[in-house]
Amino acid sequence: MNGLSADVEIKGSLTFSNELLLEGRVEGDLFSGSTLVIGERASVKGTVSTHSVTIYGVVEGDIEAQERCEVKSTARVIGNISARRFSIEEGATFQGRSKVQNSPPPQSHGSPQGRRSPA
Repeated sequence: MNGLSADVEIKGSLTFSNELLLEGRVEGDLFSGSTLVIGERASVKGTVSTHSVTIYGVVEGDIEAQERCEVKSTARVIGNISARRFSIEEGATFQGRSKVQNSPPPQSHGSPQGRRSPA
């Protein structure tokens, strides 16, 4: 697992492909098809879009997890959460809405109604 220590501060978007342990601060969006762990001393101000995320620290922004989102007792989340699986421990702070889906939404291919055929 890769890590960003507590003395690291990033302003801007961050994209990563391997598991990441974040102990520092990020002001910007995080994107990954992997797992993100946000440590107790870490903070994120921006959108989090990952395969799975476990939060011990602070997130101010929306979270989209393709698979799982875990909010631990030390966490504070201000924003909406969308995930296939979602858990929150007693003691955690969560201000927002959650949307849990067991399967991915079907892909829309559009409707033939309202389309004109070439003449």
